[in-house]
Parts: sequence; structure tokens; C-alpha cells
Amino acid sequence: MLWYKAWLETRTRFLIGFLGITALASWSIHNQVKDALRISGISYYYFVLHNCHQLLTFLWIIGMTMLMMGGLVREKSVGASSFTLALPLSRRRLVWTRIAMGLVESCAMAIVPWTAMYLVEITFGKPLGVNQALMHLSMLLGGGIFFFATAVFSSSVLEGEYTAPMVAFGVLAGVAFAMNDPPLRDYSPWHTMFAASLMPTRTHRPEGVPWTVLAGFAVLAALLLLASVKIVERREF
Repeated sequence: MLWYKAWLETRTRFLIGFLGITALASWSIHNQVKDALRISGISYYYFVLHNCHQLLTFLWIIGMTMLMMGGLVREKSVGASSFTLALPLSRRRLVWTRIAMGLVESCAMAIVPWTAMYLVEITFGKPLGVNQALMHLSMLLGGGIFFFATAVFSSSVLEGEYTAPMVAFGVLAGVAFAMNDPPLRDYSPWHTMFAASLMPTRTHRPEGVPWTVLAGFAVLAALLLLASVKIVERREF
């Protein structure tokens, strides 16, 4: 029942984001691939794939942040939290279920559009290795988990319908700006998601995934999610 409730709360935002990101990413890569010349080498198609990955990343951040707005704190601001809290369930379980549903939906909003984009590329362009998709997705999801947790945290602290997403976007912009220069750039979740530092100029192929950095993002995200649950547990409704 909790999963179904979480789905009902997020389905409209999820479907809009899911369909919109998939359509825009597929349309963008198709337009760029069809403009290729006969003399265009494989490096051009790697460039197109990476360029469209950046567009998808930007759209996904927006969609994921808006998806995670809501929850018990939002229900409190509109006077509906008493109905949810009347259920014979702990606040911890309510929050974790919503986080889990949001994580599944966020992953779907990244993996499915990227898969569609990749299929368009190899159908209308030239066949590229599957490792391209896997490496880009690893960078996207690995960096995105931090901003996912940031969105959850802001929606657990702030009641305003527009305040929480604005704060989440503010944190995102602050991280991107503060960690824009080397060597901090290599540890920025924003720049990691775009995978720009892993794209050599000539071949446009990633050299590798910084798994240690991604693990660090996962740890920070876990701490933010735990803090979000604790805050909701102790909050007066």
C-alpha cells in the first residue's frame, strides 16, 4: 500500500519527466546524427553522443529534483499530514518507502532515455561500443545520487511548495560554481555527471570511471538521506 501511495504522489511528475526527457534526448541526437557527412569519422559520433548526454544530464537534474518535492512536510503545509500519520506505520517506513520509490523512478528517468538515445545513435549513425553507455550512465547516476539526496533533504526540512526546489537548485548551482576549477573539479558531482573531464579531445572516448569519487558521493548521499529520515521522525506535525 505504501508503494502505491508513493506512486500516486509522484506519477504525474514522473511521467512528464520520463516522457519529456526521452523525447527531447532522442530528438536531439537524431537531428545531430542525420547532419553527419560521409567523411565524418567515428569521433564525430562519439562527440554527438557525449553532447546529447550533457543535454540529458541537465534535463534529468531538473526532473529528479522536482520529482522528490513533497512528502510528509509538504502534506503538513496543506493540512493533509494527519491522514498519512494516522496509518499504522512508522514515519521511518513512510519516508524510506518514498525515497525508494523516488530512487527507482529517478533511475528510470536516466536509464531509459539514455538507452533510447543510444539506440537512435547506432540505428541512424554508426555502431558504438556498449561500454560508452555504461560509462556515461555510471557517471550520471554516480554524481546524481548526491543531488537526489539533496532534493530529499530540502523537502524534509522546508515546507514551502517552491522553497524546497529553489534551495535544492541553489545547492546544485553553488556546488557547480565553487568546484569549477581544478583540482576541485575532479571531485564535483556536477562535473562528474557531465563526464567532461573524461572526454579526450581527439577520440571523445572516456578513459575510465572514477569509482572512488563515485563511492564518496554515495556515502555523502547516504548521510543526507539518513539525516532526512531523522528530521521527519523528530518533527512536530
